[in-house]
Amino acid sequence: MENQFDKINKKTFSQLIIEQIKHRILEGQLKPGDKLPSERVLAEMFSVSRATVREALRALQYMEIIEVRQNDGAYLVNNVNLLYDHFKTSYLMKQFTFLELLEARKYLEVDIVTLAAERASPEQLQNLREIYERENRASDQREDFQEADVAFHMALAEACENSFFIRMIQPVRQLLRESNIEQYRKPSQIQVTLKHHGQILKALEARDPVKAALAMKEHLENVVQTTSELYKKDIVEDEQEL
Repeated sequence: MENQFDKINKKTFSQLIIEQIKHRILEGQLKPGDKLPSERVLAEMFSVSRATVREALRALQYMEIIEVRQNDGAYLVNNVNLLYDHFKTSYLMKQFTFLELLEARKYLEVDIVTLAAERASPEQLQNLREIYERENRASDQREDFQEADVAFHMALAEACENSFFIRMIQPVRQLLRESNIEQYRKPSQIQVTLKHHGQILKALEARDPVKAALAMKEHLENVVQTTSELYKKDIVEDEQEL
């Protein structure tokens, strides 16, 4: 197979591998159902460590762009609409930086949880409680936990009973799915997230918008800090390996 990818500079991260793969899909060089090269071959193509490639593939799998078949490798999904809907949103918001998106998410979700504390119906609170319990059951399964994590935040948006906020948070969350998988590389992060989600839920059930907003702010500040720490760690590890 030809080397259809450009080498990655050693001071970049797995997100740039993801962007290159996305670009090849949009250009038609990679098509739905195509098999990707192995981790070893991709690491050589991109000139990065296999660990960096592995994290990129995990993120792509989590975003439902690829599927990993046991003992067979990674394939692009066959659902063309799923691929292009994802990329359309990415291209529309490409002018925003990662930190700007995180900042937008922080302000949006603090307002969302404030309204949810005041407006959530008993059924919506029960749904959040059930998702939180699902998170606890999935605390030793990273992929399952990530799905429950996204479900928890989207359920919060629905509970704020404001369709504008729901429409605003959806594309931001979609673009930040890559960072969502990154943060859980830190061994203790799932437990930290469970603690924060528990505090948010408790404030909602108590109908306390002030405590709910403070808990959400603390949660998202932790996400920013954790993700930034892991990015810096990636730089050091890639420099050492290269």
